[in-house]
Amino acid sequence: MKNEPSRLDLKRQTTRAALVSAAKFLVFDRPHQKITIQDITHRAKIGLRTFYNYFETKNDVYEAVLDDLRKKFNHDLNQIRASLVDPATIISVTIQYCLREAQDNKEWHTFIKFSGIKGEHILRQDNEQCRRDVERGATTGRFKIENIEFTSQLIIGMLTHITREIETERLSRDAIAETTRHILRMLGIPDPVAKSLTQRPLPPVAAQRKNTPIESNLFHQQELTSRT
Repeated sequence: MKNEPSRLDLKRQTTRAALVSAAKFLVFDRPHQKITIQDITHRAKIGLRTFYNYFETKNDVYEAVLDDLRKKFNHDLNQIRASLVDPATIISVTIQYCLREAQDNKEWHTFIKFSGIKGEHILRQDNEQCRRDVERGATTGRFKIENIEFTSQLIIGMLTHITREIETERLSRDAIAETTRHILRMLGIPDPVAKSLTQRPLPPVAAQRKNTPIESNLFHQQELTSRT
């Protein structure tokens, strides 16, 4: 039987979530250079010293915001996959959803831009989930491959590469369907079937995103940027 979290654990989770939420709100509200740790704790209604029980720097809490956004992305991805059974359909839907979200997730891109956070950050499927998808198709005979691990890593590498190429406009968005077809063919799916799969509309996400106070600050932050 799974142990229930203690009252202290719940309090720590609540405090950490408040700090992450406050940091996220502030990044959409003002330039990151003007945000202090004290601003974050004030917004979260938490003492300044408490911040350091959870994070060492502003960048650490910004990374936590990205982790939360990734969890939201994975939650939505799992929702649209939930009713799918055919391994090829699962791969097709997952690839198309990941590549579209990598371009169109405004909250993700805006937070990265305005937080000043360093490094490359790409929304894509989890490595282990991709490996399981490939393994399922190989086990059922749907996919004709020899090496599950190598094939799944190749798919992840292609998703990362195509995301970069579309973002830098070296490829158009047409590359999403073409990449999906190419991967399906690599898995042994006949081209007419692969083409048909890429032409099907994606299943809807059960809980569509709703505008939040944070999202309402996007235009304000963009205005600030255009003036500098």
